Amino acid sequence: MGENPLTPAELGEDPVAPDTANRPARRTWPIWVAIGVAAVLFLCCAGTATAGAVVWKMRHDDFTVTGDLTLADSGTKDGAVCSGNEMYGDITPGTQIVVSDAEGTVVAVGTLGEGISKGSDCVFPFTIEHVPKAQKFYGLTLGQRGTLTYTPKQLKEGLHLYL
Repeated sequence: MGENPLTPAELGEDPVAPDTANRPARRTWPIWVAIGVAAVLFLCCAGTATAGAVVWKMRHDDFTVTGDLTLADSGTKDGAVCSGNEMYGDITPGTQIVVSDAEGTVVAVGTLGEGISKGSDCVFPFTIEHVPKAQKFYGLTLGQRGTLTYTPKQLKEGLHLYL
Protein backbone atom coordinates (compact mmCIF):
# COMPACT_ATOMS: atom_id res chain seq x y z
CA MET A 1 0.00 0.00 0.00
CA GLY A 2 2.84 2.31 0.23
CA GLU A 3 3.33 2.29 -3.44
CA ASN A 4 2.82 5.38 -5.48
CA PRO A 5 1.08 4.56 -8.74
CA LEU A 6 2.07 7.90 -10.27
CA THR A 7 4.95 8.10 -12.72
CA PRO A 8 7.76 10.67 -12.40
CA ALA A 9 6.24 12.72 -15.24
CA GLU A 10 2.95 12.81 -13.41
CA LEU A 11 4.71 14.00 -10.30
CA GLY A 12 6.32 16.91 -12.27
CA GLU A 13 9.77 15.40 -12.37
CA ASP A 14 11.85 15.26 -15.58
CA PRO A 15 12.37 11.59 -16.35
CA VAL A 16 15.53 12.27 -18.42
CA ALA A 17 17.19 14.79 -16.11
CA PRO A 18 20.83 13.88 -15.46
CA ASP A 19 21.78 12.35 -12.23
CA THR A 20 24.32 14.81 -10.88
CA ALA A 21 24.89 12.98 -7.66
CA ASN A 22 26.73 10.12 -9.38
CA ARG A 23 28.62 12.23 -11.99
CA PRO A 24 32.44 11.64 -12.04
CA ALA A 25 34.78 14.52 -11.21
CA ARG A 26 35.61 16.91 -14.05
CA ARG A 27 38.86 16.18 -15.90
CA THR A 28 41.45 18.96 -15.47
CA TRP A 29 44.43 17.36 -17.21
CA PRO A 30 43.74 19.01 -20.62
CA ILE A 31 44.12 22.41 -18.97
CA TRP A 32 47.45 21.43 -17.43
CA VAL A 33 48.66 20.04 -20.75
CA ALA A 34 47.76 23.32 -22.46
CA ILE A 35 49.58 25.30 -19.76
CA GLY A 36 52.63 23.04 -20.12
CA VAL A 37 52.68 23.43 -23.92
CA ALA A 38 52.38 27.21 -23.56
CA ALA A 39 55.28 27.24 -21.07
CA VAL A 40 57.50 25.18 -23.38
CA LEU A 41 56.69 27.45 -26.33
CA PHE A 42 57.46 30.52 -24.23
CA LEU A 43 60.83 29.11 -23.15
CA CYS A 44 61.70 28.15 -26.72
CA CYS A 45 60.86 31.63 -27.95
CA ALA A 46 62.82 33.22 -25.12
CA GLY A 47 65.80 30.99 -25.94
CA THR A 48 65.57 31.88 -29.63
CA ALA A 49 65.41 35.57 -28.79
CA THR A 50 68.47 35.24 -26.56
CA ALA A 51 70.40 33.38 -29.26
CA GLY A 52 69.34 36.03 -31.76
CA ALA A 53 70.60 38.76 -29.45
CA VAL A 54 73.97 37.01 -29.14
CA VAL A 55 74.24 36.68 -32.92
CA TRP A 56 73.20 40.32 -33.35
CA LYS A 57 75.82 41.40 -30.80
CA MET A 58 78.50 39.34 -32.53
CA ARG A 59 77.51 40.71 -35.92
CA HIS A 60 77.29 44.30 -34.69
CA ASP A 61 80.26 44.24 -32.34
CA ASP A 62 82.53 45.16 -35.20
CA PHE A 63 83.62 48.20 -37.16
CA THR A 64 84.28 49.32 -40.71
CA VAL A 65 87.67 50.37 -42.04
CA THR A 66 87.74 53.02 -44.75
CA GLY A 67 90.69 54.45 -46.53
CA ASP A 68 92.54 54.80 -49.77
CA LEU A 69 95.66 53.58 -51.52
CA THR A 70 97.72 56.08 -53.51
CA LEU A 71 100.03 54.89 -56.27
CA ALA A 72 102.62 57.56 -56.99
CA ASP A 73 103.10 58.56 -60.63
CA SER A 74 100.43 56.19 -61.92
CA GLY A 75 97.73 58.68 -62.84
CA THR A 76 96.75 60.14 -66.16
CA LYS A 77 94.66 63.30 -66.27
CA ASP A 78 92.84 64.49 -63.13
CA GLY A 79 89.56 62.69 -62.49
CA ALA A 80 90.19 59.97 -65.08
CA VAL A 81 89.93 56.30 -64.22
CA CYS A 82 93.35 54.78 -63.63
CA SER A 83 95.05 51.53 -62.63
CA GLY A 84 98.45 50.52 -61.45
CA ASN A 85 101.06 50.36 -64.20
CA GLU A 86 104.53 48.88 -64.60
CA MET A 87 105.62 47.70 -61.15
CA TYR A 88 102.09 48.28 -59.79
CA GLY A 89 100.34 46.30 -62.53
CA ASP A 90 98.79 44.00 -59.91
CA ILE A 91 97.01 46.93 -58.22
CA THR A 92 93.61 47.20 -59.89
CA PRO A 93 89.98 47.68 -58.85
CA GLY A 94 88.94 44.52 -57.03
CA THR A 95 92.39 43.74 -55.56
CA GLN A 96 91.76 42.17 -52.16
CA ILE A 97 92.68 43.77 -48.87
CA VAL A 98 92.79 41.11 -46.15
CA VAL A 99 92.57 41.89 -42.43
CA SER A 100 93.96 39.27 -40.05
CA ASP A 101 94.18 38.91 -36.28
CA ALA A 102 97.31 38.40 -34.15
CA GLU A 103 97.44 34.70 -35.06
CA GLY A 104 97.21 35.45 -38.78
CA THR A 105 93.62 34.25 -39.12
CA VAL A 106 91.64 36.17 -41.74
CA VAL A 107 88.90 38.15 -39.98
CA ALA A 108 87.68 40.45 -42.77
CA VAL A 109 88.19 41.10 -46.48
CA GLY A 110 87.63 44.16 -48.63
CA THR A 111 88.59 45.21 -52.14
CA LEU A 112 89.98 48.27 -53.83
CA GLY A 113 87.48 50.45 -55.60
CA GLU A 114 87.98 52.15 -58.95
CA GLY A 115 91.18 54.19 -59.19
CA ILE A 116 90.83 57.92 -59.90
CA SER A 117 93.70 60.15 -61.06
CA LYS A 118 94.67 63.01 -58.76
CA GLY A 119 97.52 64.87 -60.35
CA SER A 120 100.13 62.29 -61.27
CA ASP A 121 98.84 59.80 -58.67
CA CYS A 122 96.19 57.10 -58.89
CA VAL A 123 94.00 56.83 -55.77
CA PHE A 124 91.93 53.72 -54.97
CA PRO A 125 89.29 54.00 -52.22
CA PHE A 126 88.44 50.95 -50.12
CA THR A 127 86.05 49.83 -47.42
CA ILE A 128 86.43 46.75 -45.23
CA GLU A 129 83.29 45.89 -43.29
CA HIS A 130 82.71 43.70 -40.23
CA VAL A 131 86.20 43.88 -38.73
CA PRO A 132 85.74 42.31 -35.28
CA LYS A 133 86.63 44.36 -32.22
CA ALA A 134 88.75 43.20 -29.30
CA GLN A 135 92.01 42.66 -31.14
CA LYS A 136 95.22 44.30 -29.90
CA PHE A 137 96.46 44.70 -33.43
CA TYR A 138 95.56 43.73 -36.97
CA GLY A 139 97.52 42.68 -40.01
CA LEU A 140 96.56 44.27 -43.33
CA THR A 141 97.64 42.60 -46.57
CA LEU A 142 97.13 44.19 -49.97
CA GLY A 143 97.25 41.63 -52.75
CA GLN A 144 100.70 40.03 -52.73
CA ARG A 145 102.41 43.09 -51.21
CA GLY A 146 103.08 41.76 -47.69
CA THR A 147 101.42 42.48 -44.36
CA LEU A 148 101.53 45.69 -42.35
CA THR A 149 100.41 45.93 -38.71
CA TYR A 150 97.92 48.47 -37.38
CA THR A 151 96.26 49.19 -34.03
CA PRO A 152 92.46 49.26 -33.74
CA LYS A 153 92.64 53.04 -33.30
CA GLN A 154 94.56 53.44 -36.56
CA LEU A 155 92.05 51.32 -38.47
CA LYS A 156 89.05 53.16 -37.01
CA GLU A 157 90.54 56.56 -37.91
CA GLY A 158 90.92 55.51 -41.53
CA LEU A 159 93.98 54.51 -43.53
CA HIS A 160 95.88 56.34 -46.21
CA LEU A 161 98.31 53.91 -47.82
CA TYR A 162 101.05 54.88 -50.30
CA LEU A 163 103.05 52.86 -52.82
